[in-house]
Parts: sequence; structure tokens; C-alpha cells
Amino acid sequence: MKTKIFVVLTSIIVASCGSIRPHDASNYQQDLIAPEETNSFVLEKSSIFDEPMLGIALKYDNKQYPTDIINVYIYPIDTISWEDTDEIIAIEMKDIRDEIDLAVEHGHYKARSEESIEAFNFKTGNKSYSGQKSSFMLTDKNDIEYFSNSYVFIDKDKYIKFRTSFDSRATVKWNGDTAVKEILPEITVPGESEYMRNLRAEHQKEINQELIELLFQATKEPQPSP
Repeated sequence: MKTKIFVVLTSIIVASCGSIRPHDASNYQQDLIAPEETNSFVLEKSSIFDEPMLGIALKYDNKQYPTDIINVYIYPIDTISWEDTDEIIAIEMKDIRDEIDLAVEHGHYKARSEESIEAFNFKTGNKSYSGQKSSFMLTDKNDIEYFSNSYVFIDKDKYIKFRTSFDSRATVKWNGDTAVKEILPEITVPGESEYMRNLRAEHQKEINQELIELLFQATKEPQPSP
């Protein structure tokens, strides 16, 4: 079971509200490499969030279909370890689904169809990419349906998430596979920041302290008679 950074993160978020981005967080402006343009897509804008756990958002335009929505999010993994990448990606994919359902609940969308989840693997040159893909229909408040996909990959200590949506009135049934295969191989993410390294170390320290306290309590409990 992977332990998410909750207790420490809560205090960091509260402390950072209304503040500038911490100086020791990832420097996406300097260290992130992302394509300005590919065969089919052009980078329209990027937004770096003050909260380090939110990372950076990139918005791409489709040269042929301007109504397409292609968003890429790069942000740190919120656990102290991520050796089991399949498990970590599956957990993140569930969180994405929960976010969409919350948006539906709050009225930003009208409905979401049942989703299908599958492995999404491909190879470009000598490098292989392994992630997960979810597919579903999203209906907005005006009853317009969108073919929607979410993709999640892991690189270094970062998630790379794609969110794509295609207006069903403007295109045949479509997905974001082309966008992922063109954009992802051109992305190089920053390594683990000092901010995240300290955050993970502090959380690991708390976990170790809890284990020590549990062991101490266990030794104090009376042992059963033989």
C-alpha cells in the first residue's frame, strides 16, 4: 500500500495560500522541455501554479480541428515511493474520475458515461512509454456530447496527465491517442525538487515515528500466559 502525503501537504497548502511559489519547488520555466509545435498540435499557453503539488498545465491546439481540447498536466507524485507504477497510476486514474464526477455534481457538466480503462503503451525510437487510458462520453450543460479521454504516465517523480475532449458535432468518434504519441515523447520533466524531497522525507519521518510508537505500545501490553 502506498502512503500519500496528506498531513504535511495540508499545512503546506494552508501556508502557501496567497503566497508566491516556493523557491525550492520545480522550476518548470527553466527545466521543463515541452514541444512548442508538433505535426498536428501547437502550444497555446502554459500555466505554472503557485502550489507546487499542482505543477504546470499546458494547453495545445489542434491545427486542423480548433474545437479539440488538449490539456497536459505535469505535477509531482503525492507519495513517498512509486516503485509499483501500475498501482500508482491506477490510483491517480481513480482520482481523475472522482474529480470529473465532482464537476458533474457541482453542475459544471451534466453527465459522464461509464468509462473504460485500458493500458496505453507505445514506442517511439528506442524509448517505450507505459501508462493507462480511460475513455468516456462527457455531456455539458447544453447537452453537447464530447468524446473524452484521460491518460496518465510517470516520469521521474512526476505524473504526466493528458485530458482530451472532442466535440461530437465537429468530428467523428475520436480520441487523444495522436496527441499523446506526438507530444509525450517531446517532454522532459524536471527531476525531484528540493521542496518535494523535504516533503517526502518529513512524511517518512512521521511514518517511522508512528511505527516506533506502535512497537513501544506493543511491548508494554501484557503478554498472554503460557
